[in-house]
Amino acid sequence: MRRFFYGKKDVFSFLKDVYSLVLVALFIAIYGVLSLLRIYIIPNQLRISFTFMPVAWAAMLFGPVAGGLTGALGDVIGWAINPVGPFFPGFTLNAFIVGFMYGMFFYKKEITLKRVIAAVVTITPVVDLVLNPVWLSIMTGEAFKVLVFTRIVKSLIMLPVKCLILYTSGVLMKKFVPSRIRRV
Repeated sequence: MRRFFYGKKDVFSFLKDVYSLVLVALFIAIYGVLSLLRIYIIPNQLRISFTFMPVAWAAMLFGPVAGGLTGALGDVIGWAINPVGPFFPGFTLNAFIVGFMYGMFFYKKEITLKRVIAAVVTITPVVDLVLNPVWLSIMTGEAFKVLVFTRIVKSLIMLPVKCLILYTSGVLMKKFVPSRIRRV
């Protein structure tokens, strides 16, 4: 199997360092807590959540695999803490994809406003406007077009919020997190 490398370290190197594993576990725990703090616009269908933050942080520090695992495990733990509706693995897949994509944009790269906007603008159509409505349509039987329209409004509202939070936290991470942790 071919290894996935970024410079001298591969994307699985966080699994070999206890300190890195603890930080990824902390990000998963933060995801679980943030999953409790969701705002429902349409009950059981449309919500605003800030669970993207720990996923992006793990991806910034440890790469796409760590970001994906943080998203997927955080989704499962968040559902276990506060199950709203049945468990659906499609949303866990979405969480992994989001973390992986954040890692592709942010890992070992300068966090610039252009890069943050590019990441959010790439992830939003794929996950928020295509995959989420597909999973909800499968679960609820509602029309895909109806579900997409409500998500477009949510995405337009959340786009500047996500960009501001990711850019600010990325710059702070670059400034305050020791280089041996962020591996940049």
